[in-house]
Amino acid sequence: MKITFDETVSQRLSELTKTIPADLVLDFDHTLSRELVGQDCCGITRYRLVLIKQNQLPDVFDGSIPSNCGLIYYKKWGTMYLDPQMQIRKNGPLIEIMGAGELIAPNIEIVDFRNEQIQVTIK
Repeated sequence: MKITFDETVSQRLSELTKTIPADLVLDFDHTLSRELVGQDCCGITRYRLVLIKQNQLPDVFDGSIPSNCGLIYYKKWGTMYLDPQMQIRKNGPLIEIMGAGELIAPNIEIVDFRNEQIQVTIK
């Protein structure tokens, strides 16, 4: 499996990590947040790229995907929802994840939690 970021998104990530290094997490079910967030369904509907302090990765993120911006950590059980070759790209005002011929997520956020006390919701 591999993720390729387009130039716009990779430049944005580079700017964000220029002075403070980060680990990148593909959080697809709102596991990381400023406060505990309950979820009453089991769907993967909240794709986000989350920047966290380096070497403080919660154990629940037990997989990694190589990318042109370094390793992207994720929960292995979510592999069935991902494609072997993915692209994260800017499309108009949004950032989307594209798989092999189909859109995986039309609107993902880049969230920076490096200076936040984060909560981990185990699902």
